[in-house]
Amino acid sequence: MPEATTLSFALTYTGTLAMAALMFLAQLAAITILLALAGVARLLTLPVHTAVRRRQQ
Repeated sequence: MPEATTLSFALTYTGTLAMAALMFLAQLAAITILLALAGVARLLTLPVHTAVRRRQQ
């Protein structure tokens, strides 16, 4: 059986890597959601811009 310090180091290292992976996936999901929202907002504003341009003419 490995020493207690080696085991605790391995568990700490694995936990740190797992947390980093979870944080990376969360940031990736947040960026994807924000880009999707920006795209939808841009698509929804196109008819509004078109209507405003037609009223000004």
